[in-house]
Amino acid sequence: MAARSHSHRTLIVIGALTLVATGCGSDGSPGTSGSFGAGPPTSVTTPVVATTATPSSNGSAATTDVPIATTTPTTTPTTTPTTSRPAELPAPAVSLYEIGQFDQPVHVTSRPGDSTVYVVEQSGRVVAVTDLSSEVVLDIRDLTAARGERGLLGLAFHPTADLAYVDYTSNAGNTVVDEYAVDPNSGAFDPSSRREVLTVAQPYSNHNGGQLAFGPDQLLYIGLGDGGSGGDPGRHALDLGSRLGKILRIDPVADGGEPFTVPADNPFVATAGADPTIWAYGLRNPWRFSFDGPTGDLWIADVGQDDWEEINRAVAAENRLGAGRGANFGWSAIEGFEPFNADQPSDGALDPLFVYDHRDGRCSVSGGAVARGESVPDLQGWYVFGDYCTGQIWALDPTVPPSEPRVIEIARLDGLAEIAQGPDGDLYAVSNAGTVARLIAA
Repeated sequence: MAARSHSHRTLIVIGALTLVATGCGSDGSPGTSGSFGAGPPTSVTTPVVATTATPSSNGSAATTDVPIATTTPTTTPTTTPTTSRPAELPAPAVSLYEIGQFDQPVHVTSRPGDSTVYVVEQSGRVVAVTDLSSEVVLDIRDLTAARGERGLLGLAFHPTADLAYVDYTSNAGNTVVDEYAVDPNSGAFDPSSRREVLTVAQPYSNHNGGQLAFGPDQLLYIGLGDGGSGGDPGRHALDLGSRLGKILRIDPVADGGEPFTVPADNPFVATAGADPTIWAYGLRNPWRFSFDGPTGDLWIADVGQDDWEEINRAVAAENRLGAGRGANFGWSAIEGFEPFNADQPSDGALDPLFVYDHRDGRCSVSGGAVARGESVPDLQGWYVFGDYCTGQIWALDPTVPPSEPRVIEIARLDGLAEIAQGPDGDLYAVSNAGTVARLIAA
């Protein structure tokens, strides 16, 4: 069965409506008077790149004896620097061009060298969409079902092999990552080739994460929420012995009877009691994260608790590798910039690049990717994200000082689940209500 409808139409246009260019309050907390969101307060912890790594012939990363990246406190001056502010990116004007209607879509991605758009439906299907047709290339509705935050949640294609990886919640309620062989010509998945790569038990039904992405090092990164309920009751996010509340990093190809390989340069491989698959930690529900191709920077939209939604950015080394290695993003000691669980340590936590609150109906951040496609030239370099409840879609200018964030509303789409890159780097807006639309110039 194909997608419910395969139509093309232009949706809502907002244009370039500037919402915010504010810093923070005098007490170092985010400014709240008549503003939308905020950058970090005056005391900021930022990742410092220490050295570099290069991919080895088998796809894993070879490193020097010094870690790729470490974290040290850096103080942002409270006075205005004498250097001139960088030139701002031009304000984009954007339209949404609908490519079709689907069954609870949550994700869009593409296959290397393929112009097909692959749409992930939460109910358990992957639909391949071209200009002329749509076709279901995977159906695992016998393995999962869309229930709240559960279902088929993520998909990533291997950068060099004819393999695909899906992230879903099993009927038993656990997170599962499976591998499938993919026909190199048609893009169809071979159901008989299914191989379980990794399973993580989930104590609650929410905060399943679900994002899969291959990084510039050609390794697989897996996003997992803190286990669910509210307030991180199991205190998983900062526990290096738990995979919950983390981004994991593995080589997912089977090797020597093992379902996957742990890269030797993962940050906690030699840490007693730590799970060696962990790459970054202290996350509540990193529903969507992405790597910026030209820079290798890691952008994470971390869904908040009661007050703050977060955009986090981890900077890569000059060779585009190492972004986020060993990084602590603070949850559940901190939500946004504010203390949360007093019994959790906040030492070494990185502040978000940008936060926003839940006023005016906002509720849950839907990340997010840096625009690099040609469809909207003026959107090049902006990080685009949105909010699930309001459907607002914003672009964040990463060239301006973080203490003076520049965020522009560019479109709206009800039920917004994701902004993601498709073929040729173009961005797509995905509504869980059914619509998938490409961002084009207004």
